[in-house]
Amino acid sequence: MTLTQLRYILAVDRCRNFGEAARECFVTQPTLSMQIHKLEDYLQIQIFDRSKTPTEPTALGKKVLERARKLVLEADALEELGMSLRKEMKGEFALGVIPTLAPYLVPLFAEKFVKAYPLVKLKIFEYQTSEIIHLLKEDKIDGAILATPLEEKGLKEEFLFFEPFELFFSPKHELLKKKEINDKDLDSGEAWLLKEGHCLRAQALQLCHVTHQSTKKGLFFEAGSLETVIQMVKNGEGFTFLPYLCSQQLNEKDRKFLRPFKSFVPVREISFVTGPFAIKLSIQEGLIEMIKKQVPAQLLKEPKKAEILGIN
Repeated sequence: MTLTQLRYILAVDRCRNFGEAARECFVTQPTLSMQIHKLEDYLQIQIFDRSKTPTEPTALGKKVLERARKLVLEADALEELGMSLRKEMKGEFALGVIPTLAPYLVPLFAEKFVKAYPLVKLKIFEYQTSEIIHLLKEDKIDGAILATPLEEKGLKEEFLFFEPFELFFSPKHELLKKKEINDKDLDSGEAWLLKEGHCLRAQALQLCHVTHQSTKKGLFFEAGSLETVIQMVKNGEGFTFLPYLCSQQLNEKDRKFLRPFKSFVPVREISFVTGPFAIKLSIQEGLIEMIKKQVPAQLLKEPKKAEILGIN
């Protein structure tokens, strides 16, 4: 019995397909199947029911997989300890980032990180918050960057920065006559929002003091990205809420349509989140350090008159 064999059965359990598991492990399917057969012969039990599609573990196989997962985690933790003591950083790290943050934050740190740590293979994926929570708990990604607090048992949050919100109005909006906007002046029926599932939508609804998005003159549209929302506002009527890193990407002309809130500064807390099985601490620490170096310094401290928005 070897660690490689244990990794192979865990891959099959994740993928529920021998071919996909082989590709994930960078081996041929015959090689992976042969090693799993050897493990089954050694244990004298069948781990997977190959007659089912997708492949499923047998009742006894589930017990083997549970123990194998613990053994592989312990082995990986020991390897991580050795690298940490040698002050060496290498390996693969799967990172999830929410879509309202990824286009603006990832370009700030990703290439700089891989140049600084060439032995690390950084894999970045965009997922909504609910997907990220599930993947972290299932140990399918190593860490994530998202809005917090999550208040999810088993997940650890480490603060990265605060991101303020600004209002972005259509070019002819009446409220552009004001330098600062009172939240009571906002008409929730004019708000353009992201579709359900985005935590930024929930935060925007808190600022609108409503529980849903209203229909505008016969038009109802929920966007999948902030870029789409921006274009709808620019070419139509109404307003939206933009987080700081997004608003910084606007050109000089469009920045004229931004306005701050008058009596408070709405912000979202951004954190680095890891799951209950997280062991790649050296890579995690390197990512956190790099991100904090690359974001604007003023985001590292809570703004005056800040109101931290929840994500639900």
